[in-house]
Amino acid sequence: MFLFIFLLNFFTVYLPLFLMGLFMPNYSKNTLVFGVNIPEEVAKDEKVIRLKQEYRIIHSVSFAISKLVIIYFAFKYESTRLLNMGILIFILLFSVNYIYIHLKTKKLKEKEGWLMKKKQVVMVSTSRNKTQKLLSMKWYLIPVFIFAFTWIFTMIMYPQLPNEIPSKLNFNGDIVKYSSKSFLSVFGMPLTQLGMLVMFYYLSKAIGRSKITINPSKPKTSEQQNIVSNKRWIGFMIFTSTIINIHFSYLQLTLLQIIKVTSVTYYLMNILVVFAPLAALVIIAVTTGQSGSKISVNLEEEVNEKLIYRDDDKYWLLGSLYYNPQDPSLWIEKRYGIGWTINIGNPIGKLLGGATIVLLVIAVIATVFL
Repeated sequence: MFLFIFLLNFFTVYLPLFLMGLFMPNYSKNTLVFGVNIPEEVAKDEKVIRLKQEYRIIHSVSFAISKLVIIYFAFKYESTRLLNMGILIFILLFSVNYIYIHLKTKKLKEKEGWLMKKKQVVMVSTSRNKTQKLLSMKWYLIPVFIFAFTWIFTMIMYPQLPNEIPSKLNFNGDIVKYSSKSFLSVFGMPLTQLGMLVMFYYLSKAIGRSKITINPSKPKTSEQQNIVSNKRWIGFMIFTSTIINIHFSYLQLTLLQIIKVTSVTYYLMNILVVFAPLAALVIIAVTTGQSGSKISVNLEEEVNEKLIYRDDDKYWLLGSLYYNPQDPSLWIEKRYGIGWTINIGNPIGKLLGGATIVLLVIAVIATVFL
């Protein structure tokens, strides 16, 4: 059983994290290198290429050493807690490696004076019909229908349930814990399902409303790439929300003992809920890139290499945290990698940032001590 848990962790968490970290520089647009703003043509500079090679070596070596140590002690004590701690350690190492290369890139930029002969401008999309070009939120009716089915079916079954109901399954799908019948014990799963649905819907709306930063050297192409990119990521959110809702519905019907679970079906459902979104994530990341940089757009546009987006490195702490009180935007695309982050200079951003820190601390405590 421990071997199965280890393999599940390795192929669904460790390996994807390693590969994402290894190829992360490939996903970034050419105007950003390790969170540092540079002219597009500099991305092919030999010094920048060497920095990327150094990062990959450090990333691979630190992963290999930490992973071997974790595997040794985890198998020695057959401890799933050590496996979970290993994930936190790896994320910490990834952050340290990134910060080291980020600072090194920043020093190189200052030394080489890459922006000295460039005109810096700010260009943001103001297209009123931007949201009309994105994927319709009506697609969320699919996971909403799945949630509604689970909730209504649970309501119908509630009076017929015994005083003690199953509340926990092991990795084989066997019932290992019972709880007294109550609203929370019966509707806990659908409530979690609702929470996840609301979260994914909000994130999709946030992507649609996030600030689109345009590359001044080719504004039309850049805007179109951003719009297509956002459309794809909203589609990913809808797809993931649907898969998770199906999984929660399956678990609820299992706990209500409507579905007779077997170890095979239980394994398959758990693998599906992990691998389906993960596969979609990898495909979109590889084919889309940061800000849609990997998307081919058929627009005849002359590139103006004299223009570059304003050097706003000062607003990015360690190339990761965005703090700009003058910027009203709440959500903004990440400086490194793929995804979005919050503007902690925004009052709402401060609240979300504080809540995130609290949740991370709780997650660490739960992983280590519980």
